[in-house]
Amino acid sequence: MVVHTMPAILRIEPPYPVEQVVTVDDHALRVAIEWPVIQHLANALAPDAAAVRAVLHEKRLEIERTIKAHLFAHGLPLSGELALSLGDFRAAPH
Repeated sequence: MVVHTMPAILRIEPPYPVEQVVTVDDHALRVAIEWPVIQHLANALAPDAAAVRAVLHEKRLEIERTIKAHLFAHGLPLSGELALSLGDFRAAPH
């Protein structure tokens, strides 16, 4: 399974999820990363937009591994949408 994060303009409006588009074996998938995940990855309660962009870039491989783990466990959602919660990241192998 090959997962790639696609370049996009991110809408960052706490406390709403940050949405990214990824491809999974050439299928587009919209991934909503819940705000508590952003706080966890940034190690900050109120990261600004620049910090969110930086952490999403720095943690890209961890995010992609978490997406893979979720898809292996649950399959590719027919809706083409996936929401990642803090529980997905705590359960993901590092």
